[in-house]
Amino acid sequence: MSAPAIPGSEKFQSVAKQAGELVIDPRLPLYEAPDDVEVGPVTYAVVSHKLTQINDESAVTISKVSGSLAAAEAADFNTALGDARGDLFELGSYISVHGTVVQRLIQWTLENRSTNPGIRDGDAFLVNDPWVGSAHQSDAAIVRPIFVEGKLFGWTGATLHFLDLGGRFPGSMIPDAEDVFSESVPIPPVKILENGEIRADIEDMFLRRSRMPQSAALDLRALLAATSVATERVQDLTRHYGADVVAAVIRETLDTTETRFRGRLAELPDGTWRHHYLWDSAGVGDRGVYHLPVTMHKRGDRLVFDLEDVDPQVGAINCGRSLAEAGIMSAVLPLLCPDLPWAPGAMLRAVEFRFKPGTILAAEFPAAAGGGTCQAAWSSVNSATVVVSKMLAASPEYRRNLLAVSTPGWVFQMIGGTNKTGLPTLALSLDPCAGGIGARSWADGDDTAGMMLGPSTEIPNIESQEWYEPLLWLYRSEAPDTGGPGKFRGGNGGRSALVPHDTPGDLFNVNYASGTAIPGGAGLCGGWPSRSGYYKIARESTVWKQYGEGTVPAGEDDVDVEIEWPPSQGGITPIGLNDVFANGWLGGGGFGDPLERDLAAVQRDLDEGSVTAAHAGAVYGVVLDGEQIDREATEQRRAELRGRRLGRGPLPQAPEPVLPGGSRWLDENLVVSAAGETSCGRCRTGLAAAGGNYKLGCRAIETPLGTTERVWVDPTTYVDEDTLVFREFVCPGCGTLLETEVSLAALPPLHDKQLD
Repeated sequence: MSAPAIPGSEKFQSVAKQAGELVIDPRLPLYEAPDDVEVGPVTYAVVSHKLTQINDESAVTISKVSGSLAAAEAADFNTALGDARGDLFELGSYISVHGTVVQRLIQWTLENRSTNPGIRDGDAFLVNDPWVGSAHQSDAAIVRPIFVEGKLFGWTGATLHFLDLGGRFPGSMIPDAEDVFSESVPIPPVKILENGEIRADIEDMFLRRSRMPQSAALDLRALLAATSVATERVQDLTRHYGADVVAAVIRETLDTTETRFRGRLAELPDGTWRHHYLWDSAGVGDRGVYHLPVTMHKRGDRLVFDLEDVDPQVGAINCGRSLAEAGIMSAVLPLLCPDLPWAPGAMLRAVEFRFKPGTILAAEFPAAAGGGTCQAAWSSVNSATVVVSKMLAASPEYRRNLLAVSTPGWVFQMIGGTNKTGLPTLALSLDPCAGGIGARSWADGDDTAGMMLGPSTEIPNIESQEWYEPLLWLYRSEAPDTGGPGKFRGGNGGRSALVPHDTPGDLFNVNYASGTAIPGGAGLCGGWPSRSGYYKIARESTVWKQYGEGTVPAGEDDVDVEIEWPPSQGGITPIGLNDVFANGWLGGGGFGDPLERDLAAVQRDLDEGSVTAAHAGAVYGVVLDGEQIDREATEQRRAELRGRRLGRGPLPQAPEPVLPGGSRWLDENLVVSAAGETSCGRCRTGLAAAGGNYKLGCRAIETPLGTTERVWVDPTTYVDEDTLVFREFVCPGCGTLLETEVSLAALPPLHDKQLD
């Protein structure tokens, strides 16, 4: 490990530890349940469900107390419960990364605060330090010890996105930050609550940095109220059932969940899976492309995520390693544990992370890390979704659980200025939460349905946003053709457009987006990626004139001015009183060869407006007779397109794949023989010798990314790299599309999946 850039900063770098590795002051008494405590199945079910309900009640408390729309309507928060050493046994269903990082926050607090100033009943600690483990500085957290019978029994944690906690730009997101000193100040755990009383000196210090101190004060009390509720409810539970029984239930939850998780991993094939994520732009004025490759090894009952080859930390897109871990776990939990308790402390016992310090996903102090949640950390969610799903694709028993990438980026919309009362305002719109869910191996993804890392997150009501903020929405709607095409298509993303309204002056947006030049919503098994996102502005539009004439413009394209495509990492972007500001958020990736999509499904998409006729013809090979699909002409057209992939005449659709005796599945179409050779399961064409990359045996079709409809404008609008390509890997025997990737022309095809 290289020496830290600032001596002493290594103290604040949280690293993954198991509970037994923690160094805690021996004077801090920890509650330990005897090993011989007997808990019957009924009692276990009642107590474990009560603990889940307590954590949910804690989350609801945040939404009831906070005055922020981000919390009250969009649920940009989470809560968690941990045992005495911080292993989380309950995680809320809201923003997953907010909750998962709580384990690292608790562990660091135990090791660094148990001696001085001490951890006592009635205390609570405030923290927003991304190196200690917070998601980023804007997601402040409260971690609170729960004492029972004079001993530390467990912990409750709650995190919430604060609208402004300082930094050079309003909203505390600084796209041109060169280091953390331009951002909100990171606070390691400090005692905000002592003997049950708020420390005024700490609160004053925290609020003094905010442009919206009243909002921040209310959000702080929301976190304190949430953790107070959880603390009291857990203590009540121990009084009713006995502390030993509740502690034994917590221990059993962690231990049995670990056992079941390891058992599931043992049932999956051993192997290695890779995803190479390309990131477009690292900050204001930057036009580079950055590499964030992730490799997952599965051996027996363990997973190893290797992120050591990620590019060095750069610009304003970095995150701390705890957030990258939390992003990965945000994919692991729904994909591998849909029927298990979401107890991250149990799963983390079987998951290892390998980082190279000083990289984009393991940034060292004082790198800029304030934008981590909506920047590079999102790539860890996407990459983990890809590699875990490709592992599931190799297992017929668990193939139904896979999911292509969902809502692969964040088109940040933080609009500020002056509201109708003349006071400063910041409107954090969480509309981009409504991205598309990725396709499954058996069904389409859902349109405008949410995020992998936020199962219960919602988008705020437009009327609520217009009531509180000086904005008027022209529309908020589903965006057709934005989901990834495939045998099963990814869910579409959405789009919106708004204008300043009832405000005395111009507004601004903090442009801080990912996935505009390079689509990040990767497909699976031949499925295409989802379309990129965008910002658009119609300057000095005629929108108010049209309203005055009784015409309601449907959007930015209905006003008679030129459309401007501002930089995705453009920082403060002015929005004039006559300007229309629009953005488009992202859909989910597809699954399987688009030429195999059921025609009834395509017809339904056409009827509902989910895909356009042009898209259906170009991607799905559909021929229309009026508004209806001509089945005979379509089958002929599909055969022609399939043959064209190989430079041949028409090819019929290949038969369903079959697994030869002694072979194993690599995915839905590919099989691996007992000797390790990879071939097409449909036509038996050999693709690679043992250990080889099957893509090298495919017919590779490489298309400049800018000429595909996977991007709205040519990527060179945003980045200097002009060799971005979209690759399709086709079986040379039957013409089936086996896999796709977005890459650079200079990079070889990624060896993305191999079995041991």
